[in-house]
Amino acid sequence: MPAYTTRAVVKTYLGIPSGTASEDDAIDAAINAAEAEVDNYTGRSFAVPGSTSTKVYRPMNDRVVLVDDIAQTTSLVLKVDTSDDGTYDTTLTVTSEFVVDGNQAPYRVIRRVDGSSFPRYTSDRATIEVEAYYGYGMSIPAAIVQASTVLGARLYQRRSSPLGFQAGLEGDAVRISRIDPDVRALLSGYRLLAVA
Repeated sequence: MPAYTTRAVVKTYLGIPSGTASEDDAIDAAINAAEAEVDNYTGRSFAVPGSTSTKVYRPMNDRVVLVDDIAQTTSLVLKVDTSDDGTYDTTLTVTSEFVVDGNQAPYRVIRRVDGSSFPRYTSDRATIEVEAYYGYGMSIPAAIVQASTVLGARLYQRRSSPLGFQAGLEGDAVRISRIDPDVRALLSGYRLLAVA
């Protein structure tokens, strides 16, 4: 089900009357594909999390754990495996034992601040368990909504140009660019940088 934009918004963008239901399935498919492409291009999800979920991590070093996007610090729970047995048996306290770096979501770094170290073992087992609201934030950025709308409309209209060409102003064929420059511009600030 679409999350970043809606069928009604894309219909308005395309100039399709809201009462025209014959195109709904095609528009929904285009929106779903557009939103998957937004996630793929940026390397992250912008869906607003409805509940917490749990993930495990290996510390980067004794004091730092890099995590997936955390949308908010409310309900954040961090546990550590103190015995190298895959059991996360000790819960740490936010602020006194660890902090989440950054002034606003998405939070991606957890730092130990009590002078202790995150456990690291030769087994290379994940020793940190984090329960959190995972996602970019608790609302979808306007640029993501617009990019999803533009890309969804573009994908919907591609059925008129299945070979990648469309009619130009004077009747000649014009190649459709691979990546819409406006969509690229809207998404550029949201891309995760690759880690070497």
